[in-house]
Amino acid sequence: MANIKLFSIFILTIIFSSLFMMNSCSKDKNNCYDPKLYRQHKDDICLADCPGVTGCDGNFYCNECEARRNGISIR
Repeated sequence: MANIKLFSIFILTIIFSSLFMMNSCSKDKNNCYDPKLYRQHKDDICLADCPGVTGCDGNFYCNECEARRNGISIR
């Protein structure tokens, strides 16, 4: 049963990550994408907690870890 919960959390994290990655920063006039931050954190494994944070690009991310994985710092 615990494995099913962990698997569900993992899948939800992937879905949320995919949705946020489709929201491309390059279309934003105030692009704050940091390739160094992205390279540093692209393989991080983030928890599925979702208190909600706003990135420097003005977009919503579940948490700071998800934003950093996308190369975005938090406001």
